[in-house]
Amino acid sequence: MDIKEKAKMFAIQAHMGQIRKSEPDKPMIIHPIGVGQLLESFGYDDNVVAAGYLHDVVEDTKYTIEDIEREFGKDIATLVMGASETDKSLSWEDRKRHTIEETRKLPFRNKLVICADKINNLEDLFLKFEKSGNRDFSAFKRGEESQEWYYTSIYESLVSGEDKELPIFVRLKDILDKVFAKKEDLFFRDTIFVDNQDYYAKLKQLHAQKIELQRLKSLVSLPKPFVIEFSGTPRTGKTTTLNNLYDFFKKGGFDVSLIEEFTTSETYKEKFKSKFDQMSLGDSNFAILEEVYRQLQNAISSGKEIILIDRSINDRQIWNYRRFIRGDMPEAQYLETRDKYLVISKELIDFLVITYADPLVSLKRDYLSSLALEPRKFLNVDNIEEYNNSLNALQELFLESVDSMAFLDTSDMSMNDVSIGVTSQILPVIRKRYIKAFQQKYNLQ
Repeated sequence: MDIKEKAKMFAIQAHMGQIRKSEPDKPMIIHPIGVGQLLESFGYDDNVVAAGYLHDVVEDTKYTIEDIEREFGKDIATLVMGASETDKSLSWEDRKRHTIEETRKLPFRNKLVICADKINNLEDLFLKFEKSGNRDFSAFKRGEESQEWYYTSIYESLVSGEDKELPIFVRLKDILDKVFAKKEDLFFRDTIFVDNQDYYAKLKQLHAQKIELQRLKSLVSLPKPFVIEFSGTPRTGKTTTLNNLYDFFKKGGFDVSLIEEFTTSETYKEKFKSKFDQMSLGDSNFAILEEVYRQLQNAISSGKEIILIDRSINDRQIWNYRRFIRGDMPEAQYLETRDKYLVISKELIDFLVITYADPLVSLKRDYLSSLALEPRKFLNVDNIEEYNNSLNALQELFLESVDSMAFLDTSDMSMNDVSIGVTSQILPVIRKRYIKAFQQKYNLQ
């Protein structure tokens, strides 16, 4: 075990049971690990990185600076000591003034640890503000004005006598300006979204949640890809949202794949349709299930991080229920199929998205988005009504089949609002998965 890994494991044990003050669902150790990784990303030496992992141990745990020196040597102990406030008897203002004064005098390597700590804290704070749309300093002992004074003064102490154009100092200055000077991309605000500020605000919230997922992803991988199944009637926002979500994650650096609907795909038409058409209804149904199941398993084993699938396991549940209520499928066969699909869904699908709308709304959207006036073969009021009734009848089954779902009536929503509504429900679930995976990775209590 090298010194960096040893320091990380020591910090994990030292901070066991502690939580992040500003986000209580996150373990405290996420912050020190983020600081250590940040220092490593800038290419600083192993002892500086180790000190990043350990920087809060003396201040926030039972361990002393003597413990750190005994375990890691004098150099790392000195780096940790420079990042620690040890006299808790002083008032907040006096402690911060002392820290500001002492930071100015510190050697360059000590300043690096402090700088990375401040960057991580401020970036977390900025994401919290962006996610909520609310600048809330209530988790801190002092309000915004005092926090701005402290962080600005610390920045001035850090760059005193140093090259302030160093990337790590530039990054601190950038996040300072975003948090306290409310710096933002004016081209987006004043040009691209000048006539749609409400939409821009919603997109900023989603973007901040995605950045947070990126930060969590740098700490831990999910044990399996996060699989999202989409179902719904035409012209309810399903396909638009599916494509938007793919683009959203892809541009965010996630390894994401999109699996098209099996029974309408060219692969199905070329390789399977003629064979399945010769089978009985029950046999073809199970054959389709097996192929969809195989596709999903292959995608999951491919190492992707996120899988989006159009009309998969639970959509087959809707299809089979409609056949059952029409009298096209015997009850025994329906129940057998239903139970088999339920088990597979629970195993493979993490989030189910179902969009629906008033039948007439769906039809209007279809005709208004098309040049063709010919009657639709399958898209009519009766078919949509039957689909919607099936959705309502199967809600309890869906709740058994997946851990999380978005069940959205889009009758009064724009397609953009559908995408935002669905994505805003999915991201917190993925966030929880990453936090859980992090806790499991390090056996956190």
